[in-house]
Amino acid sequence: MTLRFTNTMTGKKEEFRPLDPAGKTVTWYACGPTVYGPIHIGNARTFVVTDTIRRWIEYLGYDLRFVQNITDVDDKIIRRAAEEGISSEEVAEKYTEMFLEHVRLLGVRPADTHPRCTHVIPEMIAFIQKLIDKNHAYASEDGSVWFAVRSFNGYGKLSRRNLDDMRQGERVDPEQQKLKRDAMDFALWKAAKPGEPFWEAPWGRGRPGWHLECSCMSMQFLENETIDIHSGGVDLIFPHHENEIAQSEALSGKPFARYWLHQAMLNIRGDKMSKSLGNFLYIDKLLEQFDALTLRHFLISAHYRTELDFTDDNLALARKSSRRYVDTWREAVAVLGQKPDANAWKSSASCAELEKRFAEAMNDDFNTARALAVLFDVVTRLNTIRMDVERGEDKKSQLAALASLLDLFRNLLGVSRELEATASGGMEELSGQLLDLLIEVRNDARKLKQFALSDKIRDQLASVGIVLEDRPDGTRWKKAD
Repeated sequence: MTLRFTNTMTGKKEEFRPLDPAGKTVTWYACGPTVYGPIHIGNARTFVVTDTIRRWIEYLGYDLRFVQNITDVDDKIIRRAAEEGISSEEVAEKYTEMFLEHVRLLGVRPADTHPRCTHVIPEMIAFIQKLIDKNHAYASEDGSVWFAVRSFNGYGKLSRRNLDDMRQGERVDPEQQKLKRDAMDFALWKAAKPGEPFWEAPWGRGRPGWHLECSCMSMQFLENETIDIHSGGVDLIFPHHENEIAQSEALSGKPFARYWLHQAMLNIRGDKMSKSLGNFLYIDKLLEQFDALTLRHFLISAHYRTELDFTDDNLALARKSSRRYVDTWREAVAVLGQKPDANAWKSSASCAELEKRFAEAMNDDFNTARALAVLFDVVTRLNTIRMDVERGEDKKSQLAALASLLDLFRNLLGVSRELEATASGGMEELSGQLLDLLIEVRNDARKLKQFALSDKIRDQLASVGIVLEDRPDGTRWKKAD
């Protein structure tokens, strides 16, 4: 099966062919956060989708080198520092730690490298100097440095915009316009203002422009002027990624990235997220309302190139859906008496066919919606086989195969059992053990005909959303929908 996905540069679904002649190593640079506050649910969609795609590429057997930057110096960070009465460095450190913790709770694994802007200042200064030497950049009288957009033939090719059309309706900072040769030119180096952090450079004290760090970090940490994949949200296509292409290709004369991958926006109850509407939903608050498994399931429930709407109904559906495969797996393990071997599915022809369908969905532009449909086919079959086993039929090997396949699919999508434990601070397994103990106490009470105690345990558990089901082979518990 061949992996194909949509390349934003061409607008077409293309077969993925790594730059590596051996076809094994894949280089991927993903734009990370600007750490001036908690990430919101729209940011989270990008990071969760990226993690899900990363898991699939690795499952296909590629040796993936994955870099995601952290912007730790920026106008927004400087403003937040003034608001909180602390330094820009303290703001950046505080919200970097928060970012890493929040995405961890959503099952997002750390990148191989998380370089920070402030750690590569000398490399960025050298990058700028080379652009100046090639007449693609110039210094202005205040000590800022600008990229000369018209010096690069092909500006606008990612966003499919004509350079002259971009100027219509543009808003120009009068002070900046005095310094620039062309309104479309963008900052590579910003001259320091009083009270702002700065570094020494040949043109004067200042700090790098936002677009520069990604070009520099990509080349430095992935050790090539051309990489396989560059990704981010659709909001980064212009101007951020367009500017990255211009400065990178002006410097190297080579394509910056072979495949561009962008995630669609997330809406809030039908509206775009915006400051004017005040409808930003931040992850730190959402994790107080919803478990992480529900949030991650919701974020991958639609194709990554389709807009997703955050609504009460969609979150309720995500919670119900995730509970379904959680309970199904738990009940299967209870019947088996132990967790299945991870590779048990490989001995089953029907499971191999289901894995093939899952792979076809993910290889077709990382279609997580279709992949989830296959996962729920496994859930349905697993419940049917479990009931057959409970009736005494000799199908435990089939049950174990399906349970291991469900585990595989959950891991590949990041909605794994480990995420349940992460979301509950490691208490999920302990809670299950306590529930099993309560069920044992209740069963002992019933044997002793202490029905009042038995009913009290059942009713008290029901009041906190735990439903007990008495079956011929024993009592099972599940969370209420």
